[in-house]
Amino acid sequence: MKQFLYRMSLKQKIILSFISIAMIAVLLMNYVSHYYYSRSTQQDFYNIAETTTESLNHQLEIYFQQIAKSTYAMNAGVLRYSSLLLQQGDSSLIQDWLRDGSSVGAEKQAMIKEILNKYIAVNYSEIENIYLMSKDRSVLQSSGTTTDTELARQPWYQMPLNTDLEIFPTMYREGGNIPLIEAAIPIFDVNNTKISGRLVLQMRLTEIKNMIGNMRIGKTGYIFMVSSDGRIVYHPNSTMLSSPIEDTELSWLTLSEPNSLQEWRGEEYLVSYSISNLTGWKTIALVPLKEMATGLVIAQVSAVVVMALLILLIIIAVPIAANRITRPMMQLKKAMEKMQTGDLSVRAPVTPGRDEIQLLSVSFNRMAERLNELVNTVYSMELKEVQMQLLQKEATIQALQNQINPHLLYNTLDIIKSIAFLNGVPKIEKMAGNLASLYRFTARLEQKEISLEEELEQLKKYLEIIHIRFTKHFESKVYVDEKYLHARIIKLSLQPIVENAVKYAVEPRNGKAAVLVSAYPDGNDLIIEIADNGVGMDEAILLNLKERLASITSQAEQRMKSYESLGLSNVHHRLVLFYGKVYGIDIHSFPKQGTVVSVRIPFIKSYNIS
Repeated sequence: MKQFLYRMSLKQKIILSFISIAMIAVLLMNYVSHYYYSRSTQQDFYNIAETTTESLNHQLEIYFQQIAKSTYAMNAGVLRYSSLLLQQGDSSLIQDWLRDGSSVGAEKQAMIKEILNKYIAVNYSEIENIYLMSKDRSVLQSSGTTTDTELARQPWYQMPLNTDLEIFPTMYREGGNIPLIEAAIPIFDVNNTKISGRLVLQMRLTEIKNMIGNMRIGKTGYIFMVSSDGRIVYHPNSTMLSSPIEDTELSWLTLSEPNSLQEWRGEEYLVSYSISNLTGWKTIALVPLKEMATGLVIAQVSAVVVMALLILLIIIAVPIAANRITRPMMQLKKAMEKMQTGDLSVRAPVTPGRDEIQLLSVSFNRMAERLNELVNTVYSMELKEVQMQLLQKEATIQALQNQINPHLLYNTLDIIKSIAFLNGVPKIEKMAGNLASLYRFTARLEQKEISLEEELEQLKKYLEIIHIRFTKHFESKVYVDEKYLHARIIKLSLQPIVENAVKYAVEPRNGKAAVLVSAYPDGNDLIIEIADNGVGMDEAILLNLKERLASITSQAEQRMKSYESLGLSNVHHRLVLFYGKVYGIDIHSFPKQGTVVSVRIPFIKSYNIS
């Protein structure tokens, strides 16, 4: 038998397997369906009822959860920065009222009510009223007024605040005859994420009626809902709403088991229910047993007819189907053999369809295209990587060359000469030592990235030179916490910025100025600020400089223009090349007050040793 199977082609094996399995399955199905259906009418109802009631519960849970989610933006005021809401100033009024209702005046309370009424008008027409309750049990409602006595009767008023969505069953509106349900939605303070109040939506049963509608099981069977305390939430007979089930014509029902067969007035009824995880309500399906058993004879006859048709269809269709299955496989096999020879242009034929063979052909073609693309792009990617490395080295060399600045050398030598003439050797020794250290630091080409601590040490030496030049009035301070000193930074990122501050803020004022350096974290980044109290920048100059920095960010892969090889532009270019386009420097200047240059670098949390 095995040798016979081995000699068969794949097409023949598929035909034989399909026909054998299908024939066995059809015969077995006919026997089992006849045996099972006659005994499982009751179980079929339970399955249908469970599926239906669970689906209804699920739809109802989604409905309540969607309503709750639709209020989150309104409750939290997350649209605060929208230009329209910023003009109106009402996007966070709900949060303000919940924190301290006494600080929110009558006009703003009216605005809150307007927000609540707009929510009703725009989102859910079935909402009758909305109550906003704070932790101190102050209540603000969208329309009308409610006395303290009336509030005390509300099921949600006396209950403590809960972080979960809560649904309260059917009740009747005060002064009316409209059945309502209430959804209590927790509200959290956006500042500390603690619960600060609740939003209560008072809704009609419109959506529940739409979900269940005129749904029937059998001719007279129907679906209704009962709350966890035994009150009827929904029933086709509206006079039974909100009543305890034992006070209605359904008092004979026993709901101790999800599926049961119960008798009332000499007739048997199939009863099945499921419980909602959100509301705790029971969705119950009720139908007379005799209505579910009428399809047994029809099912038996149908099974015989279907079996005959299936056998005929299998004999005709399986050979055709087997041929359609094996043809694409053979074509794919030929395409794979061509690819093995190195022909990446080969493609497998693809016909419309979503079966596994067609998907495999599509995947094969995508793989061939991807391999072809990879072969064509690997070389260009390697060239681009080399180019980026060259740009980084070029920017570093330019930064090092910039340090050999005639302005710096001239001033330093002038200071050395003056001190030598006036004060003698000690100060000359100090200045010469710092200057030598600075130039030794800049001459080390092997390091691109150093610790922030090393960078600040060299910066302090530079500032000491400036202090010697402007002895009386110049002030400087480095406020950087020790836990940030292990952060890594591109070498010579801070000194050129401080030198700019000295040139444009300190020197014009003959030393009567200050330079401050500080650092603080921002998410996963570290911001280093260099501030001076000089005359600030002209608005046009500041705008031009910002545009130049933005141009460097967007075109970091290109070489710097000649005017971009100095000072701030060079530092920004090197930071963008090394860390990415979200990093670099930013400038804020205030006329007659000073300038602040911010340097953003990555801050690896493991460096933080707080």
